Amino acid sequence: MRITQIIFLTFVLFHQSMSQDIESLERELSTEGLTTIDSIETLNLIGRGLTFVNPAKALAYSNKALALSIKADYSIGSAYAYRNLSSIYSYNDNYFISMEYIQRALDIFILNNDSIGIANCYISLGHTYRRLQNRKEEIDYHQKSYAIFKRLDDKERIGVTSHNLGESYFNIGDLVKSRQLTTYAIQINDSLNNKPVLSSCYKVMGMIELSEKNLASAEKYFKKVLAITTQLDENSQKVATAESLIQLATIYKLTGDLKNQFEFLLKASEFSIKNNLMNYLQRAYQELILYSSAKNDQEAVRGYVISYRIISDSLIQRQLRDKYSLIKSIVQVHELSKAKIELEKLNSLQLQKIESKNIILFAIIISAIVLLWVLIKFIQFNKKLKAQNSTIELQRNDLEVLNNTKDKFFSIVAHDLKSPLNSLKAFSSLLIDHFDHLNKDEIVTMSQRLRISVDNTIKMADNLITWARIQMNDYQYNEEVFKVKDIASNICEVYKNIALEKGIDLSYSVGESITIIGDKNQIEFIIRNLVNNAIKFTHKNGLVSLTAKLLSSGEVQISVSDNGVGISDEAKSKLFSISKTQSTNGTAGEKGSGLGLMLSYEFVKLSGGQIEIESNVSKGTTFHTKFKSGI
Repeated sequence: MRITQIIFLTFVLFHQSMSQDIESLERELSTEGLTTIDSIETLNLIGRGLTFVNPAKALAYSNKALALSIKADYSIGSAYAYRNLSSIYSYNDNYFISMEYIQRALDIFILNNDSIGIANCYISLGHTYRRLQNRKEEIDYHQKSYAIFKRLDDKERIGVTSHNLGESYFNIGDLVKSRQLTTYAIQINDSLNNKPVLSSCYKVMGMIELSEKNLASAEKYFKKVLAITTQLDENSQKVATAESLIQLATIYKLTGDLKNQFEFLLKASEFSIKNNLMNYLQRAYQELILYSSAKNDQEAVRGYVISYRIISDSLIQRQLRDKYSLIKSIVQVHELSKAKIELEKLNSLQLQKIESKNIILFAIIISAIVLLWVLIKFIQFNKKLKAQNSTIELQRNDLEVLNNTKDKFFSIVAHDLKSPLNSLKAFSSLLIDHFDHLNKDEIVTMSQRLRISVDNTIKMADNLITWARIQMNDYQYNEEVFKVKDIASNICEVYKNIALEKGIDLSYSVGESITIIGDKNQIEFIIRNLVNNAIKFTHKNGLVSLTAKLLSSGEVQISVSDNGVGISDEAKSKLFSISKTQSTNGTAGEKGSGLGLMLSYEFVKLSGGQIEIESNVSKGTTFHTKFKSGI
């Protein structure tokens, strides 16, 4: 049976009886006589249908569709597979990889002048920017997709895109435009009986009415969502349902109907657990805890806190397994791309060999002179082949270095992210287990420690993402002229309290007129990491200083000095390489991954500067950085 793009769009629009449809499509894959193109389109259909239901299975089907598409050189199949992969990664908060794949899909659709494919990519981009809370890009892409389907007069897709755009306007507080577009979307989707999208439209309309304090009208729309959920059951729009349950609880709280408030909060928590909606589960339990606190029911508060911890731990483990599958998928997709390139090279080489043989045969037939010319060409060809082999060997060595770097990168992710997460778990367990025996000051102190641990984890994650973006040439360099004293004073102010805790004298000496031309954020990151490391590896009552001077070469030298533990010659050679980086605890047991110095080195290279080290073990270390003067 031939599966066309029309069927594909219909499936995406209408998710009714989804589980039966997917089972039917899975059976279709085993049908005898199914062509490769039919198999690819079927795999993409299943992958799209499972994206927000079972991401792990969706990933497997989409990867298989991509592999078959590349092998069959079927570009449209590849484009839909890339779009599926983009949605899966975006849903799991891997926005960098999501953007890479949606751009690949968009490039293919643009090359094929496929307006429907382009508009669908714009929808995916709009949703991704919504999750990133970039409202300008969110509205821009939803406007583009809406305009394309209006031009094509595609009623079903107009119903979807007008809803998307209406929700985007609600997100920026433009309730007038949001109401107009959502009303229009309700009319279209109601006429088409497109209930999943219709339930999302009712959710947005309920949010609009609630924002305008029309509680009765808001309650009516949220209950319409629940009515559709009851009809569709497992095929309902999960996010719209969870949001409606929580907002109904909010309405009953405002009207003083505490019984219904409690009932709908319980329904919201149960629904969120069932459908792995972590954010909504958190909101529901927070409200349940506040509800129980208001009733002075401390036993209930403790029970909800414990329940939330158990459930969230389970969901976090499930999310970690999903993310591990996503990471493996990245490797698989890149291996497919490499295999395609190697296949193209092999075909090209075979064609060259055939051409060479034909030339030699022709030369033998016509004359000895032509034979001599062919022999000369053959010798030249061998020299070129040797040069190519040498290049291949160099590339192989580079690949080995990259593989080692990759292994080290994943090792850092596994070790240095797991450690702070364990700390978070330990703190939360301590807080829960001894809740009744802690006073307010102890709770505040433990909460502050939790916040510090979270901040450190976020900092680690930011460093990892920044490193990855630099390796993939995705980091933008914004050049400007700025005063060194500005960043020096800011950095010393940030680390003042940290230095005081260790009894370290932190000072800076920078002339008012010294300026640098470069990326201010990058250079501030470099100096901040050097100061942080200096404090980390300096003993109590030590000295850390930050100085800057204009050199005769026209460069500005910024130096960070300490009288701490110093660095051995062996350790110096490993400071700026992720494949050799080792985590070393500070003089007060401070943890670190070594990524800060490695990123500083990368940023120095990007800015065209230099970094040098002077160090003696047990006597101290000075890092010298040189940048272009802004004079």
